[in-house]
Amino acid sequence: MSPQDAGKFIHARIVMTRDDIARAKAWILETRAAGQADSQASRWLKEQRIDEPREIATNAANCDELLANAARAYSLRASFYQAVWEMSVSGHLIVTGDAELWAPQVTYRTSHGAGGIEIPKAPNPKPATYLHLKSPDDTPRDPDVFLKGVNCSTLHSGIREAIEQALGCFRRGLYMPATAMLAAGAEAAWTECGTEVARHLSNSKLDAIMTDSYASISKKVAETRKALEHGDAKTLLKTAGRTSANIDEAHVWTTVLRDRRNALHWGKAKSFVADHSETASLLMGAPLHLATLEAIRAAC
Repeated sequence: MSPQDAGKFIHARIVMTRDDIARAKAWILETRAAGQADSQASRWLKEQRIDEPREIATNAANCDELLANAARAYSLRASFYQAVWEMSVSGHLIVTGDAELWAPQVTYRTSHGAGGIEIPKAPNPKPATYLHLKSPDDTPRDPDVFLKGVNCSTLHSGIREAIEQALGCFRRGLYMPATAMLAAGAEAAWTECGTEVARHLSNSKLDAIMTDSYASISKKVAETRKALEHGDAKTLLKTAGRTSANIDEAHVWTTVLRDRRNALHWGKAKSFVADHSETASLLMGAPLHLATLEAIRAAC
């Protein structure tokens, strides 16, 4: 393979994924890593036993494999840089120094000689250095960090969007809107879960409720819970690694959340006031219960 084709091959396969970005964020928080972004990215890759090649034999029989492995390593580096940028927006980090566009530095070697492989620069710049910011509370402010433990690769994008908006409102002290968006995410999670449970268990009653546009969310939640308490659901719960107690806990949390959200309806309350501690408590319970619903949905 020519050096030009090798560069195009690698560039086409450098892809940032939400899972990789989320794992980078978790590592940054857990290790409290800070400093030069490129050196911290190298440290992260090393701890994952991922090698970034400096030289590739482009005339080797397994050249395509070598180039694909290189692209994977560079994809992880790009994901790490993206994680830093996103965490600076959410208030976890502060980025200092001048950002710059970057491209992997790699050479080729054949029996006829060696040289550089030209790879187009990544679309997103590389942060220079970063520092951690201490939060006044323990509530995560980044959706990927917040949803740690939830299988985000299968979670519906609309649910993640609701959580992201809830956290954004919470950061700004808009506690009632945060509660409303969190409730929207919870309702979506129950609906997605209930729909799949109905299909998996061939439960026509639950299916009719889940497809009824006039059915209340409280009815959908109650009927999904009832279906999961039935003997036919034991195998499903076991596959998902959950118990009926987990469903009960998710139901209680959802009920409290919905009752608080219902203050939006003027007939339910005469004030839209929601305080910090109450909203934070509801938020902190969300990852556990959303993980339960998503695990069951994914197991169907």
